[in-house]
Amino acid sequence: MAARPRVDRSAPPPPGEIRPFRFPPFLRTRLSNGLAVAAARLPDVPLVSLEVVTPAGGQFDPAGQEGIATLTAALLDEGTARRSSIELAATAERLGGYIATGADWDVGFLATGLLAEHRAAGLELLADIASFPTFPEAEIERVKRQRLAEILRRSHDPSALADDRFAREVFRGTVYSHRLIGEEESLSRLDRDTLRTFYQDHYGLAGSVLIAVGDFDPEELLREAESAFAGGPTAPAPAPPEIRPVAQAGLAVHIVDRPGAAQTELRLGHSGIARTHPDYIPLVVLNTLLGGKFTSRINMNLRERHGYTYGATSRFVARMGPGPFLVNAAVATESTGAAAREVLHELRLIREALIEPEELDETQSYMIGVFPYTVQTIGDLAKRLETMSLFDFPDDYYTRYLERIANVTRQELLEMARRHIDPERLVIVAVGPADILEKQLEKVGPVTVWSPEGKAQLVEPGPA
Repeated sequence: MAARPRVDRSAPPPPGEIRPFRFPPFLRTRLSNGLAVAAARLPDVPLVSLEVVTPAGGQFDPAGQEGIATLTAALLDEGTARRSSIELAATAERLGGYIATGADWDVGFLATGLLAEHRAAGLELLADIASFPTFPEAEIERVKRQRLAEILRRSHDPSALADDRFAREVFRGTVYSHRLIGEEESLSRLDRDTLRTFYQDHYGLAGSVLIAVGDFDPEELLREAESAFAGGPTAPAPAPPEIRPVAQAGLAVHIVDRPGAAQTELRLGHSGIARTHPDYIPLVVLNTLLGGKFTSRINMNLRERHGYTYGATSRFVARMGPGPFLVNAAVATESTGAAAREVLHELRLIREALIEPEELDETQSYMIGVFPYTVQTIGDLAKRLETMSLFDFPDDYYTRYLERIANVTRQELLEMARRHIDPERLVIVAVGPADILEKQLEKVGPVTVWSPEGKAQLVEPGPA
């Protein structure tokens, strides 16, 4: 038997040649009924993803009707003028696919995925749900009960408590301050008439986009969509609301009391920028090296250097309005104060001096290298087309996105940090035992202690 060649394990193997990435071809057009279409053909995948995206996200919730956007979206597939909810589900199952509806802060959506040979039937099913929902009374009450149960569950979930309190403090006085699923009081006020009115105002075809990805001829798909959506609602697109958070006056600490908890959920941050802001791409680069990858500064500090947590991240949340800049970690309770101070240290440090060239090179290589992995499936590509449609980005956006990442400079990142990260004016939320956390955090800033139900228990003046 021939001897096996010896393997040199003293050094990692050299990286292979980087292959250039090209965003798959697609078309964008508008049907005669006003429905916009973004479609990409993937001929080697015998599947199709179809989604209608509408200007019906949580940002449109009227005051006193918080949660109406997500409740309306959840009820779209609970019955139409032609089919009951059981018949809708059975039709999707017979086609070997699924149907899903929902809403985030920006949009409402209804989607189906199925074999490419059933594309026309899938479009007809989607158009039926989009155009003729009936909002049955029994289903409204059932889904409302589910949401009330979810609100109760969140009151016992430390991560949800941290997220909810953070949003309430950072976005106080704006629509972003409430839970996306709504509040107990607002849900109780929602009835069939208010849901139908919201639907009629926000689900018109003129403001909606059909996203289609899979194995099909785009021209055939356009003809089928024109026919399927011929009787759809024609209301004009509503104007997006202005969301203007008030800047924090300084550091403020909010503790949600969970007696005896060995682990504390920690959040730090403030309001950020809209997805369409011209600084968004360099900010993504900045955030990646700060807290957006495993070897980021914040994670290496809190996890590797100090052992406070299994993982810590930061991000600029992308929304149509100014989403939050957020640092997120679950830390040992006895280390909460120290962890908060280390995060503040990293936020201050990144504003003080240029980063090293090697750190920028590594971050840019990482971001450009992993991007193709985010466009592998029909769902991945559909999400990218949705982003371009929602924010009215040009067709070459993702080509220029990668070029922009590659061209970000050290000086630009320093300017981004000084312009968009303010460690002296942010909110700190800690969900854990107040009797322990107060002593650790009172030197950071003024402390307010809350019950899990949202009642303020104690306000400390904090340091002078």
